This record gives sequence, structure tokens and C-alpha cells, in this order.
Amino acid sequence: MKIAQPRQVPHELQLDLPAFSGPIDLLLELIRKHELDIFDIPIALITTEYLAYVDAMPTLDLQTGGEWLEMAATLVHIKSKMLLPPDPTTEEEPDGPDPREELVQRLIEYQMYKLMAEKLDDRPQLARDVFAAPSRAAQYLLDVGPPTLREATIEDLVKALQRVIQRHENKPNWVYEITREKLTLRHLILEIAALLRDTPRLPFEALFENTELSRHRVVTTFLALLEMTRLKMIKLFQARLTEDVLYIERSVIDIVEISQSLELQ
Repeated sequence: MKIAQPRQVPHELQLDLPAFSGPIDLLLELIRKHELDIFDIPIALITTEYLAYVDAMPTLDLQTGGEWLEMAATLVHIKSKMLLPPDPTTEEEPDGPDPREELVQRLIEYQMYKLMAEKLDDRPQLARDVFAAPSRAAQYLLDVGPPTLREATIEDLVKALQRVIQRHENKPNWVYEITREKLTLRHLILEIAALLRDTPRLPFEALFENTELSRHRVVTTFLALLEMTRLKMIKLFQARLTEDVLYIERSVIDIVEISQSLELQ
């Protein structure tokens, strides 16, 4: 029986820095620890302690520790510039730009963003400090019921027909020869009655589902709805909240039997 060997930890995961999120964070901690002025950093002290911290890291590969090595090189470079005497062959003034200026600016910006992040983190967070009540929209719809309707007019029916035409007029098979259509007023009334037999109320667009739409069908459907409304077989309703939905509702239970008894062409 073989004994399972412990898994080797990848080099990328061997850098354990629980207290600092990066080299700038470490520099700020060193400044706070020694109570230093961020605008007048003793670069020799900071560089020494920073390098000691980097040397104490167990493993530092270039992929995960590149920024730490870059900061170490930056500190050593600043330290060397501050230790060297001014070059007498150059025309630079003794009180030239401070080599620490760029580093100080980075520290100040990082500290500002860190403080802002801490303030944001202290604010109440959803699902951590506060919890939202579950939505009652579905229950509200059940309590209130379907939207109220008003009785539709001829103008509403015409607008509904125009919406159907606009949705299909760009299709390649929109135009048909009327001679090829074998639709009669009686045929359309029976078709509408069959749809309303199992579903008492239908949206107007349902009349044109699963059918080849043509101008002749649209016109004949329009006439069939007018005839069925005149015979009080159906009622037309318009949604109050939106004008884009027209409903057809049957007024009699035996609508198919009544349709079959009509003497229409």
C-alpha cells in the first residue's frame, strides 16, 4: 500500500503576506511604525528595513514578487542618489528636485485610496449588514388579478391590425396573390371560434400565429371580427395601462355551434 505524498505547494502560493497587500502598503506601515514624516522620509532607514523584510520572505519568484523587487530597486536607487555629492561639472542647483518626491506622491495617493476603501467597507452592505425583503410582486399580481380592461372601439381594432402588418411586412413572403387565397368569411369565423372554445380570452396577435400572413387574411379577419361583434358572439377589450394589447373574449359558451349555423359565404 502506497502512502500518499504531500502535495507540493506551487511557487506562486508560497508568498504569504497576510498583513500587507503590496510594497506600498509595507512602506506605509514602516512610516507609521517609526512615526516618520511622509514628506521627509529617512530613506536609509526605510530601505534597510524594507530589504530586511524582503530577505525574510521564504520564496520570492519573479511572477508574484516582481513588484516587491522593483520597489527594493527604487529605494536603493533613491538612497544612492541622496548619498552621492552633487556633480560639480553640471549646472544643477544644490537644492534640485528631491529624489523622494515621486515615491512620496505614490504613498500619499495609495493612502488616500486605502482610507476611502475602508470608509466604503464600513458602510452597510447588502447580504452582509442589511437584508432585503423578498419581492412581493408575484403575490401582488395574484391578489390584484389581471389588469383592468375597457371595451375596445373600431379604432383600437384598426390599430391592432396595423401592428400585425408592421411586424410582418418586411418578411419576404408578405405579398401573396389574392387569387391563391381560399379564405372566406365563414372560414375565418369558424377558425376564431375554435380558438376561443378552449381559451375564453385571447390577445389579438394569437389569431395570426402559425399561419401564413397575407393582406387577404388580414382584411378577412378584420371583417370576421366585426361580424362576430355585431352578432354578440365576442367582445373586444383594450388594456388600460398599454394600448399595445387588444383582447378578444367570447360572449357565448357554444360559440363553435353558433358559428357553424351561420349562413355566410
